[in-house]
Amino acid sequence: MPDNIVTIDFRRHFRIAPGERVLDLGCGTGRHTIEAARFPGRAVGVDISADDLRAAKFMYDDLKRKGELAGRADFILGDATRLPFKDAAFDRALCTETFEHIPDDRAGIREFLRVTKPGAPVAVSIPAYWPERAFWALSWDYWHSPGGHVRWYRPGEMRALLEAHGVDVAFERRRHASQSAYWFLRCIHGLPNESFPPVRFTWKLINWHHTRRIKLLERIEAVANLVIGKDLIFYGRKRVAVPPSTPAQREPAHVG
Repeated sequence: MPDNIVTIDFRRHFRIAPGERVLDLGCGTGRHTIEAARFPGRAVGVDISADDLRAAKFMYDDLKRKGELAGRADFILGDATRLPFKDAAFDRALCTETFEHIPDDRAGIREFLRVTKPGAPVAVSIPAYWPERAFWALSWDYWHSPGGHVRWYRPGEMRALLEAHGVDVAFERRRHASQSAYWFLRCIHGLPNESFPPVRFTWKLINWHHTRRIKLLERIEAVANLVIGKDLIFYGRKRVAVPPSTPAQREPAHVG
């Protein structure tokens, strides 16, 4: 995935309030953790890869030194199914392109929500079904790479999982149709062959597109997202548990 692409919309759908503590589960090289650190508060990125966390810390330190980040970020080595945090530790939480990597994704969802405060905003993204199925069909390497995807989610499946585990999903978005084109090229030309000219050119074009933000290209991609958007994003809130109601005690009828 190109380095400067952020899946979660921090400007409109996932705006961070000053002082909030934000979890980025499965942070990888830290693109969303660092984006969250642009807002005053504390972001915590968790990942199982020490190499990815070192890269994230290097990038964070560089941007912090340049004065581009208003908040703080910490990076913690950890297992998504056994998080080292107390219950309700975070004011909001996000998880991008992670649950499809975890053998026990339901345990990961439970932990993700356990450490999030009731009523807190959450955002989860997964690969959209049809592009993902095409990549699995085109490339054996795509789904047999170490640390790669162990499943795909059928339409409606992740939303049902989130709601069953206590998320009130408000809406969904599809994004990054241009990445579908990139991965299609990689799958048909051989996944390890990143230096193949069309693949390299597409990578550079996507980075350029997401850096320049040209309105016409963004409109074209917005339409393409409806068909081949690679990422499916869910925005919602952790449900607030309603205490069991107790029968109202009736006052005895007045006699006399």
